[in-house]
Amino acid sequence: MSKNFFKYLINFILFVLLQVFVLNKIILWEFVTPMVYICFIFSLPFQTPKGAVILLGFLMGIIIDFFTGMIGFHALATLTIAFLRHMLIRMISRREEREEHLHPIFHDMRFIWYFQYVFWLTFIHNFVYFFVDALSFHNFLRTITVILSNTACSLICIFLIQILFYKSSKRY
Repeated sequence: MSKNFFKYLINFILFVLLQVFVLNKIILWEFVTPMVYICFIFSLPFQTPKGAVILLGFLMGIIIDFFTGMIGFHALATLTIAFLRHMLIRMISRREEREEHLHPIFHDMRFIWYFQYVFWLTFIHNFVYFFVDALSFHNFLRTITVILSNTACSLICIFLIQILFYKSSKRY
């Protein structure tokens, strides 16, 4: 087996454990919970096949759903961002920015590129998750407030995780 396979398997397990046993217990202002497990999907290498990203996104979501008791909510949201990830990468970057040895992590990419990438995927994830949770547009402004608040909180946590735990993969 590949060394990278075990590295990503450990990352997968650590993100699930962090989300389920630590971050799901943190509730700020009665409706904000940081969702950083999606950082696993963000940090997969550029050359990861789209099908593998979608499968991993679904597995991550369904496992989080299993632990939270909200079957399908996280799975749908992570499946959506896993599906849109390749398209978003192509939209915000030039080909030379996506060299094979680079990963879409904070240390390998320009700040503005990484911020756009993480912001849009986090926002889309939260948009899908919270509108499926609400199942209506009745309290539209409250739902948008929850989406934006959770997106901001998640972004702060994701940037902290990226800065503290991920190292550059640039080869000189």
